[in-house]
Amino acid sequence: MVERDALPEDQRRFHDAVKAIRRRPISGPFIVTMNSSPDLAARIAHLGHYFHSRGQADESILSMRVRTFVAVIGSRALDVPYAWSAWVNWALEAGVPQDTVDAVREGRAPKDLTAEDRLVTDFCMQLISGNHRLNEATYKAALDRFGVQGVVELVVTLGYFALIALPLNAFEMEMSPEQKRNRKPFAPLAVGGKPGTDPGFERSSPPPIAGGAAAPPRVPLLAGHDDVAPEHQHFLDRIVRTRGWIAGVFQVLLHAPDVAERVANVGDFVLHGTVLSPMVKALAWLIVAREIDCDYAWAAAVGPARAAGVSGALIDALEHGKPVTGLPAEQKTLFDFCYQLLRGNHHVTDAAYSAAIAQFGVPAAVQISVTLGYVVMMGLVANVFGVHPGADDSRPRL
Repeated sequence: MVERDALPEDQRRFHDAVKAIRRRPISGPFIVTMNSSPDLAARIAHLGHYFHSRGQADESILSMRVRTFVAVIGSRALDVPYAWSAWVNWALEAGVPQDTVDAVREGRAPKDLTAEDRLVTDFCMQLISGNHRLNEATYKAALDRFGVQGVVELVVTLGYFALIALPLNAFEMEMSPEQKRNRKPFAPLAVGGKPGTDPGFERSSPPPIAGGAAAPPRVPLLAGHDDVAPEHQHFLDRIVRTRGWIAGVFQVLLHAPDVAERVANVGDFVLHGTVLSPMVKALAWLIVAREIDCDYAWAAAVGPARAAGVSGALIDALEHGKPVTGLPAEQKTLFDFCYQLLRGNHHVTDAAYSAAIAQFGVPAAVQISVTLGYVVMMGLVANVFGVHPGADDSRPRL
């Protein structure tokens, strides 16, 4: 925990903002991010409020049952004990059956699901696994059930849990005894499996990520003021303020205009406020873009990677799933840290953690994990809705 008085005076307002937005003491992912940047913590809290809120005007249009069920599925898929502890009782209170929660926790296929719960399960599992896309049947069913804005928010809800899960896992954050005492008893989430650098998780033949035929996007792209309702144009203005234009993925996100602006605020930090060097940032983007097979995120990363001095041979190896060998020490440390968070049990070994802290320091290591989660979130949006990079690479796409 970083206490308020330990922060520089000009950073204390962000500490206050997190407490005010969260309506409770600083905990979990906000302890982690506060150790890196109180500004970043406040931005993530503002995005998270959209999914945590109950009965407020500025909250997701998805029911609390859907949101909490996504949280349960995401917590198990990414092996996040803290997120499970935070959300499992909310899921039960929202009506998710205990048998369903137990099955997810134990890694079993839940039985007797409602039609909506089955749809949400299929939706999340298709994005978590395989080629990280939705098949036409699941997409159409979700569109019929939730509408365009609801489908956008389903994707971002799952992406938000990746955004907070990876920092939580990187720093092994778990609930304090006091936090647990304030909750009804629950079965904790056990983490097993192996770290993501185990040879069994190497990808030898990933699908092509660049140069394929581009199908039309699944939804209309909202690129200018005339495309959105007058009452939502201020959200568009705030996104433009951070990037100078409405990039392709935000042309989809604007179907959920409030969440789009909150995502843009987090992304503004990832793009422009990070302590990461251009090379580390661009390599992290490339690694995660390849992991989720997202041509949009890949195209967003290639130009910055080349500008930062990443070798063409390394970019080619990543793109085509070739062995990544002979890396300088800094890059080897980065690859190990990223692969362990993105693969396997999504946790970092003591050796990889110690090497990352020694190489980058705590603030940068936090921001690497947040960057991975942010690109996962944006890449899933691009994958689901068929957003392709286009020819103009002179402006930020993420």
